[in-house]
Amino acid sequence: MIELVEHPDEATWEERRRWLADAESEAAQGGAKALSEQATALTVELQRCFCAGAWAAVVILAGAIVDAQSLYAGFPDDAGSAERAWLRGERNRLMHEDRQRPALTVEDLWLKGPEREKAARRAVRLALAALYAGGR
Repeated sequence: MIELVEHPDEATWEERRRWLADAESEAAQGGAKALSEQATALTVELQRCFCAGAWAAVVILAGAIVDAQSLYAGFPDDAGSAERAWLRGERNRLMHEDRQRPALTVEDLWLKGPEREKAARRAVRLALAALYAGGR
């Protein structure tokens, strides 16, 4: 299956990297109280996957970041619980296969790229919000 792996062109990689930088800058405006080391390291991995266009991996990593940072911060209570529930559901669907209705197929990789990217961008914003929520 290695033939299915393609490197995005430089312009696409740069656009994605710039979007990430802008999203992080926006999320970090209020600073951060205390960052989980693991959540921070996973964020670097998330950024690498995002630039490569590995959308399902981005969603899975974003869910792990939210969980790690939430645990580290003592599970802060905020208005983002519905969004976190969406992310947890997406992550769980990707990680725990339903053989009758898989959350991701090889065909999806080709045909649902924009839809998967939209979900990945939403997940990134949630991960960044979890990281930087402590500063506000």
